[in-house]
Amino acid sequence: MRRMPPNPRASAVLRRVTRYLHPYWSRFLLMLGLVALISAGEVAKPWPLKIVVDHVLGNRPLEAARRLGLDAQGLLVAVCIGTLVLHIGLAGLRLLANRGTIAMGQRMVADLRAELVAHLHRLSLGFYGQRRATDLVYRVAYDTFAVQSMTMNGFFPLASSLLLLLGMTVVLFRMNATLAAIFLAVAPLLWLAIRLLGRRLAQLARETRESESRFLSETQRGIGSMAVVQACTAEPLEHDRVMRASSDALSSALRLNLFETGYGGVINVVIALGTVAVLYAGSNLALSGRLSVGDLLVFVSYLASLDAPLSALSEIASRLQSGSAGARRVFEILDEEPSVRDAPHGRTLDAVRGELRFEDVDFSYPGGGFSLCAISFAARPGMRIALVGPTGAGKSTLASLIPRFYDPTRGRILLDGRDLRDIRLRSLRTQIGVVPQSPILFPASLADNIRYGQPAASDEDVRQAAAIAGVAAFAEALPAGFATPVGPEGQALSQGQMQRVAIARALVRDPRILILDEPTSALDPETEAYVIGALERAGRGRTTFIIAHRLSTVRRAHQLIVLSEGRMVQEGTYESLREANGLFRRLVDAHALFETQDEGKELQA
Repeated sequence: MRRMPPNPRASAVLRRVTRYLHPYWSRFLLMLGLVALISAGEVAKPWPLKIVVDHVLGNRPLEAARRLGLDAQGLLVAVCIGTLVLHIGLAGLRLLANRGTIAMGQRMVADLRAELVAHLHRLSLGFYGQRRATDLVYRVAYDTFAVQSMTMNGFFPLASSLLLLLGMTVVLFRMNATLAAIFLAVAPLLWLAIRLLGRRLAQLARETRESESRFLSETQRGIGSMAVVQACTAEPLEHDRVMRASSDALSSALRLNLFETGYGGVINVVIALGTVAVLYAGSNLALSGRLSVGDLLVFVSYLASLDAPLSALSEIASRLQSGSAGARRVFEILDEEPSVRDAPHGRTLDAVRGELRFEDVDFSYPGGGFSLCAISFAARPGMRIALVGPTGAGKSTLASLIPRFYDPTRGRILLDGRDLRDIRLRSLRTQIGVVPQSPILFPASLADNIRYGQPAASDEDVRQAAAIAGVAAFAEALPAGFATPVGPEGQALSQGQMQRVAIARALVRDPRILILDEPTSALDPETEAYVIGALERAGRGRTTFIIAHRLSTVRRAHQLIVLSEGRMVQEGTYESLREANGLFRRLVDAHALFETQDEGKELQA
């Protein structure tokens, strides 16, 4: 994909936007033909008036009417009927043209959105760590309309205005070349005004979009954190913050609207200069008898009609500048390259045993220091590996390298002897089940939430995974069982229940590798014991990585890896590490002390 320069001109953006017209060229040409017919009709509009004035009221018989046997009254009736038919025909053509251009523009928006959403799905997690989610939503929902505003709402009005100007100019020069030349002399002034003011207009349009995006981000963050806001009695702070963002967005919109109004005013003044000059000269010609009354009326009608396409041209320039601001924001995302991608020689996995090996792996986030350094260990198929250590030690970062959410900065990770970077991402991730620390439910039924990521899973598969994860224990009590809507706008589940649904979602895919990030952190002791046993049963034949602060989760792990400040400081079994004098022993002692204090508080209560 060709990247845009940092600050592309509107013409460069338009060239890239027109790529989305290619699938609709035949429809585009049909719409262009309708625009040409409409323009021809607009050019013909003033001529019935000339016929009435010169040949009906002026008692100058029209040769064509005489051949048809029409007297003055008959000619008047024919002109009236023709005028009505012309306007009805133009109304019908405009309806067809608008319907066709809007439908084509919407298809182009849909195509661009599909490309943008697909590209967002390909981008690595590091990209999302540096972007506001609401800003990305704004680009998908609103900035994608740029292809419609720059093509359908830009090109067709441009073509209509140019065809209309061309037709009227030809007629005006045939009627009186001097008057036509006077009016068209303002064209250089018009072009200069559009060129000078258009740049500032584009800048203001971009600033407005960005300020509106920031306002949406601030509003979404406040509403999404309402429990924390109310618990901290921070409502005044949040209100002020959102209102400041709102004020900035409204001020930007006001500046843009005022500039657009002034921009249109300047254009109209330039057009008025030409109109005044023509009216003065044309009136003198009519007074001297060198123009007929009908010709003068037609000329004045064309002058009034010329104002519309010339003003439309200035509006089109404004629309193109505004649309290019949105298009730039879309193309900025499309030009982002994923930091994790399939290698050209990437292979698809067949059978997976689940043997994982880290070989001298380093990793650092963009712009930061090393998060992991010199990590080396091996996990045999079916082993349960526990990653333990203080907060910020690098446990979750290490686990995120396995499904290639990130790639190592140095070293390599092997799955069954094959470098992960040589395996296609989709093939790799279908073999890995991930249970995040903060589970997310979608607005769907309980069964569909479990089936997410494995749509072909049968009801029996869903129930088996639910039974292992402990979901079945509460699912039957829901109003519609597994068909009950849960998540946003559905049945509210407790944090522990959501955690069990996330575990079932991972298991229903029957992965060879499981990654459990604090899988029992939100569970009570009784449910925790049940789920630990269930996970042990589910983990048979699977390589399982457990990230845990609660040491009860890792007692029966085959191997513990202790991390501190991104380095492996210990490795071994639970018992061997507890006996050794090291970091893990200190973690065990601190955990035991905490549990003792907690039990004492319960007894006192």
